[in-house]
Amino acid sequence: MNEKRIEKRIPLMARVDVLWMDRDMTPRVSPATLEDRSQSGVSMRMRNEIEVATHVTIKSGTLQISGIVTNCRRQNMEFVVGVRLNEGEGFNTK
Repeated sequence: MNEKRIEKRIPLMARVDVLWMDRDMTPRVSPATLEDRSQSGVSMRMRNEIEVATHVTIKSGTLQISGIVTNCRRQNMEFVVGVRLNEGEGFNTK
């Protein structure tokens, strides 16, 4: 497979809660699993679909990061969601 990503992706497995507002402005929360991360984004797997351009907050223990959904695709019974983190909230990948 020819990898075209600009940033190195680091695989991980972490249970998190994702918070967002749906199109009716109803607060939503759903469990998810972080699958990988880069300096400026994360990929997670969850049972809920989230619209592209939705602002999300990802929480787990003392971790709290926020960003914008850049893609969401169905894979089997779940959705794989890509999130571009807000500037200054990225992971240190050094």
